[in-house]
Amino acid sequence: MIGLIFLLILSGCKTTAPKSEAPPPQTPPPAQLPAQPSGEPAPTPKDVAPLPLPPVKALPPDETYFTHTVKWSGETLFIIAAWYTGNRENWKALAEAMVQANPNANIHRIFIGNKVLIPERLLKTRDPMPKEFVDNFYQKPKTEKAPPKPSPSQTEEEEPKLFGPKKLPKK
Repeated sequence: MIGLIFLLILSGCKTTAPKSEAPPPQTPPPAQLPAQPSGEPAPTPKDVAPLPLPPVKALPPDETYFTHTVKWSGETLFIIAAWYTGNRENWKALAEAMVQANPNANIHRIFIGNKVLIPERLLKTRDPMPKEFVDNFYQKPKTEKAPPKPSPSQTEEEEPKLFGPKKLPKK
């Protein structure tokens, strides 16, 4: 049985390169297919149902979206959701819409000019997001105050005391 399958495979292989004009290889007729262990002939390719493909997610046709274009450095889906929907947790819905519209999109790295779709059902405002709103999400470094410099009038009035080797007492 295994030898018969092996011979069928080898007979289908060609050692020379196929010509570009050669017709595609044809499947052998059902009479030449080996029998299954139960004695029934193997099903022909026409009888076998193709494997189902995973469903391709698409944007729901009845859903409408507001499009936000990223303008500021530091924008994230979290910040965009907070501004447009009023709830920071809606970033997941924005990420899902973004991936459905563009399967190659990286929701963790968005750049200036990227388009982010916001479902209309979540939208609270259509006003553009200001730069100050983005900046509020980032902690500003605390600047240390430099010690005040003495005014020139103070340095001129006081002469610094000089120091140096001390004179030894006489015995």
